[in-house]
Amino acid sequence: MRVLVLGAGMYVTGRDGTGNGTILSALFQYARHSPVSEVTVVARSQGNGPKVAQAAERTATLLRTSLAVAYQPIPGTDLEAETARLCGAERYDCAIVSLPDHLHAPAIRALMREGVPTLVVKPFTSTLRDALEILALQRKTGTYGAVEFHKRFDESNRYAKRALEDGLIGRPLYMSVDYSQRISIPTRVFRDWVARTNIFQYLGVHYVDLAYFLLGYQPSMVSAYGTSGALRAQGIDAFDSIHVMLEWEGGTREERLISQFNTNWIDPECTSAMSDQRFKIVGTAGRLELDQRNRGIELVSASSGIRHVNPYFSEYLPDPDGHPEFQGYGYRSIACFLDDVTSLRNGTVTFEALERNRPTFRQAAVSTAVIDAVNSALASPHEWRRVDGLPA
Repeated sequence: MRVLVLGAGMYVTGRDGTGNGTILSALFQYARHSPVSEVTVVARSQGNGPKVAQAAERTATLLRTSLAVAYQPIPGTDLEAETARLCGAERYDCAIVSLPDHLHAPAIRALMREGVPTLVVKPFTSTLRDALEILALQRKTGTYGAVEFHKRFDESNRYAKRALEDGLIGRPLYMSVDYSQRISIPTRVFRDWVARTNIFQYLGVHYVDLAYFLLGYQPSMVSAYGTSGALRAQGIDAFDSIHVMLEWEGGTREERLISQFNTNWIDPECTSAMSDQRFKIVGTAGRLELDQRNRGIELVSASSGIRHVNPYFSEYLPDPDGHPEFQGYGYRSIACFLDDVTSLRNGTVTFEALERNRPTFRQAAVSTAVIDAVNSALASPHEWRRVDGLPA
């Protein structure tokens, strides 16, 4: 299997002090048991080459795995044309897109036209118009596409889904989400393009998709409000926090739920976790509360201070023989896509079956429709906007 990776940032290589990176680590881990033979990483800057090489060498040493990783800069400014050229010159079995939000659409359009199965790191696209255009291209070429909504693979969230399906809290009435991230993300890691996204689009979208996955309801109405201060004081044109009220509708008149999302990315660097996140669903016969920051592990260290560790997302842990192994629901999300690409190619699964059970482009267009409505509502706080254009 030959894999094309578009992007060389934090989630690919673990740069800027953010860890080992998830995508390259996942590909190396997957290659230990499955036929991934070659990975090509492409990005804008020639300077990314040494960082990709260092990440690949580090990962190969940790996992004791051989995998050919090459870096190729993308010349010019037409990402869509350059992506198409790459795919025309070399045949790739699949692609993983981990680019800034506003670059997703041109890259995905090229990959769909070239027939390359694609996994996109959230969000799918920044606008519903782009999402619907890509869905039309996908139907025309019959090319598989999914979004890396790894929270669907978290055991705690899957437990919540089962509890809801079993009716353990009755009919869901409301859902509240609190999600924050360290201020270094907008001020350092994403500073070059942070004005092209926002905290709800970048992080809140995870919980929009999770609500859709857990409940099976459709979003209908939204209102949004943004606050400013800390980032603008540093010359960054972005909201510190975004607060969203989102109404959902089920299949009957009684099946209605209101959800509230409080998201910010101005947590101080001394916070004990990169992300502080929790959510609650209250129903007619009970409630579900999930603390997704405090997983029960607290590390107090003279070198790193107090940390709340989540080893269940993506982490190098010893296997039964004591050798490092990349594990977690972040890994399983990527491995599932690679398995699905192989199964589609072998004819052991159908596109239609995956549409029912995966965060496909069609399913991900639901969260993009919410992003689009929220971004519009931010210009008119306190006014409710309809979430329009949902795919059938």
